[in-house]
Amino acid sequence: MNRRDALKVAGVTAMMAAVSAEAKMAVEHMNRMEMKPKDPSNMDKGELKHSPLVTIKEKDANGYTDVHITVGQEGIIHPSTPDHWIDFIELYADDKLVGKSVLEPEISRGAASFAVKLDNVKVLKAKAGCNLHGIWTTTVTL
Repeated sequence: MNRRDALKVAGVTAMMAAVSAEAKMAVEHMNRMEMKPKDPSNMDKGELKHSPLVTIKEKDANGYTDVHITVGQEGIIHPSTPDHWIDFIELYADDKLVGKSVLEPEISRGAASFAVKLDNVKVLKAKAGCNLHGIWTTTVTL
């Protein structure tokens, strides 16, 4: 192997190691613990910031209802920075997954909407994953 080829191999190897280390760090910074407010009727600012707010709109002509989810309540909106963001939002209708929105830091905010047929649905559940503070759930009984 000549010197030029050796340098190419060394460069590619170093780049792969750096990418692998970065990917490992990203996974290590994902908190996947299920979280709950200590007192749901009296949440603190941190709990309000992480709890999904579910807004149910009117049913359209085709029978679908827009269900909007924003992460944060009472004017306290969850941040979206490189180190702290909402990475996903899921909506369940009677424990059946309706949809999942995967979000990227900085460019997106913790919000998603789903068009859902709510006929005979009794419970909606929204889950939001914060990379640092875990998975927060809000349940709405219809």
